[in-house]
Amino acid sequence: MARDQAVRVTLTDAELARLDELRPAGMSRPAFLRSLLREPPRGDEVATRNEALAILTALARDGRVAAAIALERATRESGPIDDALDEILGHD
Repeated sequence: MARDQAVRVTLTDAELARLDELRPAGMSRPAFLRSLLREPPRGDEVATRNEALAILTALARDGRVAAAIALERATRESGPIDDALDEILGHD
């Protein structure tokens, strides 16, 4: 798809840091911003257990401490994995 329109955006250091925090690893800033213009996921779409673990893994690898802790709790062998993941995800 040819792109013949351009938008210039000036961000503060904090805004740029937040953009990079939200942006998936390996995705460019322009590609991420374009992805935000697509139809958002529906509110009734709940991640499967494997999707949730994949998301937590990606966030943990990017250095998100809370995600690393949640991933560890979700995969800990000493307790029921499904219960820990449900607690993290806020499911009853």
